[in-house]
Amino acid sequence: MSTAWKIVLTLTFARMTMGFQFQAIPSLAPVLTGSGGFSYAALGTLTGAYLVPGVIVALAGGWLGRLLGDARVVSIGLLLMAAGGFAGALVSSFEAQLVWRLIAGCGAVCLNVLVTKMVADWFEANNQLPTAMGVLVASWPAGIALCALALPLIEAATGLFTALLVPGVLSALALMALRVVWQEAPVKAAGGATPKAAKMLGVEVVLVVLAGLIWGLYNTVFVGVVAWVPTLLSERGAGDVAAAAYSSSIVWVAIFSVVAGGVIAGRVARPDIFALGSFLISGVLIAALAAVQFGTSGVLGLLLLGGAIGPAAAIIMTLPVAAARAPARASAMGLYFALYYAIMAIAPPVYGRLHDATQSAIAPLYAMSLIMTVCVMLWGAFRFKIGRPAADGTSQ
Repeated sequence: MSTAWKIVLTLTFARMTMGFQFQAIPSLAPVLTGSGGFSYAALGTLTGAYLVPGVIVALAGGWLGRLLGDARVVSIGLLLMAAGGFAGALVSSFEAQLVWRLIAGCGAVCLNVLVTKMVADWFEANNQLPTAMGVLVASWPAGIALCALALPLIEAATGLFTALLVPGVLSALALMALRVVWQEAPVKAAGGATPKAAKMLGVEVVLVVLAGLIWGLYNTVFVGVVAWVPTLLSERGAGDVAAAAYSSSIVWVAIFSVVAGGVIAGRVARPDIFALGSFLISGVLIAALAAVQFGTSGVLGLLLLGGAIGPAAAIIMTLPVAAARAPARASAMGLYFALYYAIMAIAPPVYGRLHDATQSAIAPLYAMSLIMTVCVMLWGAFRFKIGRPAADGTSQ
């Protein structure tokens, strides 16, 4: 295996660990709301807290990477994730859990804002770049799916304390793997030229804001479905482990449909059709899952949802690239991810409050269905705006 692919797989494992740690609280929700004594609103706050630091850190863009080096910053991030994971298992109060979730979240942001760039540095002159990016992007849902499936089983077999330790252990393993395999990309090591940064135009800011809103809202639905379907099934009489297994089937299918979406986006003339179809079909399926009482036959609906929701991810990621000129792209990506993190921090407690107000998981799922419709409207606004002349007379 080439050095480049060893690095991709190591960074993929690190990013998968991030998804696992993010999903740990929702995956243990039945236990934490039972013996743990937490409300669903509190669990939503703890879930969202993992992403709160990204609002600030993402705006800084690659500044930390340029100052300290990409691998060093990612290593610090993994160290913070490990510390937050281990310490979070040792505390029981909401306030202490919140502090350590924020610390782990700071580490996750350090990781997330740089891994895409690190992969691009190795594959920028290689026709395998789309494949490498597809593998990397799929790592987030893979981590969520693995957590949703495995953590309830670990908790049932060994107890809550051991289950809470697992994200910290995985983060430590990812840190050790990165320190072993990492090398600077040949072009960067040789002192390749870096394009001079430029300020974003007004139209670019608008376009990036629209793209960031789409990405953030889409991800609140993607993650929210995995988090709330187990609660829905538990409320309808399913066991905790069975409910988690059914829910994880959504993401296992989505892992493959995310990669398929990247392939489709690169080969068809109008990839927008696939993204819009993904939004609309997913919205209908989510509403159907909330409205219809189903037994084990409902697994087919969950599998269809996983296949429908995934393809949009890779296509959405092309929007900020199209929105800004190359010299302004670093600033654009910072704004894009800041919006993503802000929305991802706000949504979980909102979903939790909807549940607490209605005493049912149906309300959060209906909200997610409506959000998919909002994504369609925002996509239309993006395409309308990008077709208009920019301030300098060019077309965005």
